[in-house]
Amino acid sequence: MSSAKRATRTATKSVPAHPQSEESCRSLQHIKPKLRNITNMIRMSTGDESSSGCDSPAKKRKKDSSVPAESCPELVAFDKLRFVLGRHYFDVCQRLALDSVPRCVRNITECAQLHVSKRSPRTKCVSLLCQTNTHDQLREYRPDQFVEFLKEAIMRRVFIDSELFVAGLQLMLTFNRPSEELQVEYDAGDIVTGTGEALDKCLEQCPPCRWDLRPAYQRIVFGPLEAKCFESCDQREGLFRNMLHLIEHYIETGQERVDCSGPGKRSTRAQRSEDDELFAYNYSSWMLTNRLCYDFNKLSRVERFERLFAVLEILVKLLEMDFAMWILRNPTKTHQNLCNPSRSPLVAQLFWNGDPGSVNLRIKKLFQMFVNMNALQYPQHDIAIVSRLLNIVTVAVNLSEFQHSDGQIQYPCVKDNSLHYARQLWKTLESSGYFSIPLCLATIRNLRSSFLRLRLSEHLLQKFNRNITLLNVRSFFQQLLNRFWLDCAEDEPYDAPGQSASTLYPVLNPQRTRLKVCEIHQQQYVDLLLIGLRAYCDMHQLPAYFREIMVQPASETSRTTTAEDTVRPTPSKECPLEARITAPILPDERMIFQGVAMSGEIVLEYRDDIKYLLLIEQQLKKLESSEEKALFHGWMCFLAEVDPSLTIL
Repeated sequence: MSSAKRATRTATKSVPAHPQSEESCRSLQHIKPKLRNITNMIRMSTGDESSSGCDSPAKKRKKDSSVPAESCPELVAFDKLRFVLGRHYFDVCQRLALDSVPRCVRNITECAQLHVSKRSPRTKCVSLLCQTNTHDQLREYRPDQFVEFLKEAIMRRVFIDSELFVAGLQLMLTFNRPSEELQVEYDAGDIVTGTGEALDKCLEQCPPCRWDLRPAYQRIVFGPLEAKCFESCDQREGLFRNMLHLIEHYIETGQERVDCSGPGKRSTRAQRSEDDELFAYNYSSWMLTNRLCYDFNKLSRVERFERLFAVLEILVKLLEMDFAMWILRNPTKTHQNLCNPSRSPLVAQLFWNGDPGSVNLRIKKLFQMFVNMNALQYPQHDIAIVSRLLNIVTVAVNLSEFQHSDGQIQYPCVKDNSLHYARQLWKTLESSGYFSIPLCLATIRNLRSSFLRLRLSEHLLQKFNRNITLLNVRSFFQQLLNRFWLDCAEDEPYDAPGQSASTLYPVLNPQRTRLKVCEIHQQQYVDLLLIGLRAYCDMHQLPAYFREIMVQPASETSRTTTAEDTVRPTPSKECPLEARITAPILPDERMIFQGVAMSGEIVLEYRDDIKYLLLIEQQLKKLESSEEKALFHGWMCFLAEVDPSLTIL
């Protein structure tokens, strides 16, 4: 190599590759970090983010934490309210009223690394040969082996794929009780329960948030069933919509449609000739008479509803798991993401076609089904399944109204579309032929959405006083001062046993005429106000905010204690009369949404609500008669949950 080339290469190596000036560093400091969702927070949690010549977020937090918060009480209240609302925004279990916490919600980092990231390995699925062998168990009338095959695949942590999943749902829906002549070791309930447990376990091990399983779960929800009961349904609507259609049909129709002319019918020996008897004992004839059957139309009415709601419960859980992780991954621009077919959750694809939040025919039919089930007093477990589905739709309607501007979101957010949605549910309830005050109270109690409970309570109270508006806690306090319940009858109405007392799943009577006069009684009026107050507090997270602002500061001695020191409980005789509210355990910072819009007006509104909650406590403490104390016992129990220092009457 020549000396000129060596000199040139040496000069090139001496020049820095990426020079950084002080001006560029200052410009980077003024850039606001974008809002992060749950998926792209892995680097923050693992500490992989490297600083590029500027102060890291951790250093900035240390500088901010050095400022004493006690010096500015207004700022403390501001930060605590932001903390409470931000924590509730990501608390999908409470917002969706989930019965169980999905594993991905408990461990968002693992979900982001193994499920959402496309760099993660694909999910292991059963082979085509295994699918064929498993399907053959149903064709050969061995449903117990089919269930065992499903359980073995799940034990090996293998996804059973959409075809076997739908086949399991179809087995739960159509399997008939085996004949006693077969002498099998299982019953119809064992097959239905075992299949349901296997499919439920499949959802937990292979959740819909996996990037490569979304098409499979879409085929499950929108795919058709081969059962004869779906022949009259529109196959283009898919499995989930046709399930709702069947439930709606059998609520309104009492026709059994049991086909007794099939192989299950037997003839007596007296009606047979000698040749017929010889033929009856033939093996093939015996098999036709006693073999297993997959026919939904041969089930009784009670069995049909039990199977329909068993399948619907699995599908609703699928929607809940999908929607819970969707909220965590899409905290902002929810309306745009709901409209995007590639990003929208399954619930948006089921109920809307590009117009999320609209009250279309599918929503109205869901309203009608929920009201009819409450009117006919169907089992609470079945009503709870439909209520879970209704709550998912309600949250989706509310999210379709969120407006994202300047990195801030108003929360809780109730706009015209949500109010119209609640008004349509009230109109469905009010126009029912079974309309009554007990039905309204039962329907409101069975709702899982705090927003719907509040709005329906307000609509029902407005039937007796049009000027009632439940806008804040002050309006509930005003109701206590006005004492409108004294204008109601004292005695509780006698509820005559209806049709549901003798029938588990009664048929809807479309010719029933509603009562012209509806009278509300004192206990019903007070309970309705309590339902509205509890719903308002849950919706705006007033109990959580009250506990945050009432936390007792730690003493100097407790601050100096080390982690090895054990804190001994104070004896009961030394405890003060008022119970102390201890500081709660701080949750993961990633589960606190930092984009909630805050202002001084919002803080003042919350402070006003807390003030009137305390005034309600003082007002209830003035009750003297035993009748009034019994009337407001539920109020005192609720306020004692909010304020542990309150002594129950």
